[in-house]
Amino acid sequence: MTALLRYQSAILLRSHRWIFPLIAYGVLISVGATATMPLADGLNWSAAILVPVVAFLTRSMLTAEPQAARACAAAATGPARAQLASLIVAVGGGVVLGVAGTCFEVLTAQSVAAQPLPGIFSKVSATVAHPAALLAGLVTAAVCLLVGSAIGALCNPPLLRHPGLAMLSTLAAVVVALASDVSPASAALRSGDGAVRAPHWPGGVPLLAAVCLVGITWGASLLAAAMRG
Repeated sequence: MTALLRYQSAILLRSHRWIFPLIAYGVLISVGATATMPLADGLNWSAAILVPVVAFLTRSMLTAEPQAARACAAAATGPARAQLASLIVAVGGGVVLGVAGTCFEVLTAQSVAAQPLPGIFSKVSATVAHPAALLAGLVTAAVCLLVGSAIGALCNPPLLRHPGLAMLSTLAAVVVALASDVSPASAALRSGDGAVRAPHWPGGVPLLAAVCLVGITWGASLLAAAMRG
C-alpha cells in the first residue's frame, strides 16, 4: 500500500492538477484575511474553503491517471486498493492545505489575548496560551475536510463517469454542504462562530457524522471500482 500511495502521489504531482486547488485556496484565504478578524472567524473561513477545495482536489486525483495506467495498477494491486490510495492521497493534500491555512490565520488574525502585544510572535504565544479557539478551529477544519472528501468520492468516477455531470454534481454538493442545515460542515461552522446550535447537532456530532459520511461514500466508491475493475 505504501508503494501504491507513492505512485498515486507522483501521478497527482506530475499531472499538475493540484495547482488550481492550491491557488484557489490561497486566494480565497487571502481575500478573507484581515488583521481585525477574530481568530475563531478566520479559522472558520479557512475551514469552509476546504469543502470545495478538497472536493475538487479529490476529483483531480480520481481523474488524473490515464485509463491504461489505472487498469495496470488495478490489475497489479486490485481496483479497490488503487481507488483507496487515490482517495487517501487527496485527503493528505487537504490536510497539508488545512494546516497551512490554520498557520496563516494564527499569524494574520486578531490575537486571542485580552491585551495583545504587537508582532507575530505575540500572536503565536497568545494562541498557545489560549488554545480553545485553535482546537475548535481544527475540529471544524477536520469536519469540512471530511465532507469535501465525501463529496469528491460520491460525485466523481467510478460512481459518476460523465465529466460534465460529475463537475456539476460536485459543485451542487459543495453548495448544499455549506448552506444546508443537514450538512455536518454547516453545523460545525455555525457552532464555531457562536451561533445557536440546532438541537440535533450537539457537541461532537458533526465530526461523527462527517466520519460516517466519508465511510459510506468511500465504501460506495471502492465497491463501484471493484465491480467495474
